[in-house]
Amino acid sequence: MKTLKKILLILLAIIALPLIAALFIPNQSSSEGQIIINKPKLEVFDYIKQVKNQDHFGVWQLSDPGMKTTSEGIDGTEGFRYRWDSEKLGKGAQVITHIVEGERMESDMFFFDVDDSASKAYFTTEEQSPNQTLVKWGISWRTPYPWNIMNAFYNMDDDFQQGLKKLKEIVEQQKSPKPETTFALSYYQETMANLQKQVAGLSPDQLHFKPAENAWSVSQCLEHMVVTEKMIFDMVQETMKKPANPERRKDLQYTDKEIMAAATDRSKKYKAPEVLIGKGKFNDPETAINELKKQRAVVLDFIRRTPPEELRNRISDAPSGVADAYQSLLFMAGHTARHTLQIAEVKASAGFPKS
Repeated sequence: MKTLKKILLILLAIIALPLIAALFIPNQSSSEGQIIINKPKLEVFDYIKQVKNQDHFGVWQLSDPGMKTTSEGIDGTEGFRYRWDSEKLGKGAQVITHIVEGERMESDMFFFDVDDSASKAYFTTEEQSPNQTLVKWGISWRTPYPWNIMNAFYNMDDDFQQGLKKLKEIVEQQKSPKPETTFALSYYQETMANLQKQVAGLSPDQLHFKPAENAWSVSQCLEHMVVTEKMIFDMVQETMKKPANPERRKDLQYTDKEIMAAATDRSKKYKAPEVLIGKGKFNDPETAINELKKQRAVVLDFIRRTPPEELRNRISDAPSGVADAYQSLLFMAGHTARHTLQIAEVKASAGFPKS
């Protein structure tokens, strides 16, 4: 009998000790790796924000070449969903939840064989010098009691570090875009970031406020940006279908800098065609920004894929005057910058709602 009691006590201790230990182990845990990549920040971020690129450097993806994957949406934009089904890794999904262009990408990670809760993954980029970028890649997760005891033994730092070393190899070996391509991408990033800052957190009342009867609201400005960028990009695409006409370069009216300056010059007012005047359909800034980002994802991909010389050798009569296709793309981003300034003017108007 005494032996039996001892056995029972030992068994109880074996069961109780982990349960007691779990009380002192945090439910929240995280892992991270970081590395310096010898490439400009924008070039690095453009690569890592594409979730599918993780197939080329992620330790887990590379561990199962037979993994089946599907996706929904536009890669590199908020809302993009990437699913996997692997005999080795199980089933899961990654959903891009937030992007600060050139700075940070956040995503929810779902491991369906474990539970339905989301782990929070992220990439960040920090410029160390014009040709050096610090990249951080990590994840945080919450484990319910008593399974949180596994947090004491489970760490993925080495996996992230190994993946980052592979990422460094890939990005440093790939051919860098030409300066004109880099400049255009950077200008689009800058104009989007400025717009997001101006409209972040605005309420429906603030979005629909009009400083005067014939003035536009913030919502109308946002809608105008969306429809105008689509119109200009459609025109650029039509121009690119036509034969190159470099002989018309002598007809160009402005330099790139003059195009951008003219687009953002708020001292000169223009009347928009009726078809481009916003009706005020946006009741929250997030919906407007997401719609614009989805459009721009296609534009940015076009800029990356199209050699600048091909854009320069397509001249047309554009809204900005006689311009080449590259200048029309700059004007497009400059147009958004122009109306971002207009939004700032609306917010500074007397009577603008406090909330």
